[in-house]
Amino acid sequence: MSQLNHWNPVALSSALGTKPLGIKLSGHEIVLFRSADGSPGAIDDSCVHRRMRLSCGTVERGCLVCPYHGWKFHADGYAESPGTPRMRGRTESYDVREAQGLLWLKPRDCEAEFPRFKEDDFHALGAMHHVAEAPLEVTLDNFSEVEHTPMTHKLFGYDLNRMAEVTCDVTTDHDTAHCRTVGPHKPIDAWIRGVMGVGKNVEFVDEWDTYYSPVHMVIDHSLRDVDTGKPGRIQYRVHVFFTEIDEKQTNVFTVLHVKSHFPGPKQGMRIIGPWIKRFASNEIEYDCQMLKRLADTSPDLIGLKLSRFDKLLHINRERIQRIYRGIDLPPMRTSLLGDAVTQNRQDHVH
Repeated sequence: MSQLNHWNPVALSSALGTKPLGIKLSGHEIVLFRSADGSPGAIDDSCVHRRMRLSCGTVERGCLVCPYHGWKFHADGYAESPGTPRMRGRTESYDVREAQGLLWLKPRDCEAEFPRFKEDDFHALGAMHHVAEAPLEVTLDNFSEVEHTPMTHKLFGYDLNRMAEVTCDVTTDHDTAHCRTVGPHKPIDAWIRGVMGVGKNVEFVDEWDTYYSPVHMVIDHSLRDVDTGKPGRIQYRVHVFFTEIDEKQTNVFTVLHVKSHFPGPKQGMRIIGPWIKRFASNEIEYDCQMLKRLADTSPDLIGLKLSRFDKLLHINRERIQRIYRGIDLPPMRTSLLGDAVTQNRQDHVH
């Protein structure tokens, strides 16, 4: 299985209108366009005639028209030549799905399970798109640890002066990883505490599962009033997908869900929902800006002084190589990555 052989999110649904949209997935150039009935299609972004980028063309009656010599391409990849009507061609086409405000694609000959969205009684606030100027592994590293939250994030994260009190528990199985961190939240403005329904003494609970087909995380954020033991009135569930653009860039697609009791289960989201989505988008942008400042974005971990919060970094690399890229590592190499799997397919990392 290669990195293409998954249901990869590649664009926001709103980004694809009447014009073709060129995207890059793991170095492969692909063009998206809408057929006559509005359904999305995807084919390789290169004309079989003279290699013109089809994303520079137009869409006419549901067909993608090459801007060079007018060849017409259908969503199934079949092409017609206006200059030589008997000539036919075919290019690679992809399965495309539109869900959760995103456009997803995979190769047609690939059997891949579509990601499961744990919505429960959460309210959907929509999808967001950011680009990280870093490789896939390094981008996932940032979202797989909480030690950066005091310095990088503005409204959520742990108290820098009390990071030693933050607990970090990691468990893994053969295909996934789970992490839970709990500790003192950084100081919060009074008006935000009022909205959240917590006092000054607040714990931040951050819990997530990481999956690797495609590479994504399902993150639950919540606050807890230490003095009363009650949770905050707003809880966040964030599905974050990481798709490789090339060796230096990674797409970050985020689907945000919220559970709120302010002032009611869903009514309040009409008022504060757009603000929450904007706040979440800003926080992810802070992550991307921090990654852009790295002196070295190499995924190599040799020579780094990793802390107890970096337990998932080795695990992520093994999973990305084995599950996402389809590259089997020799047993000894897997062990060196700190992820020897026991007979019951589960180990605990302390």
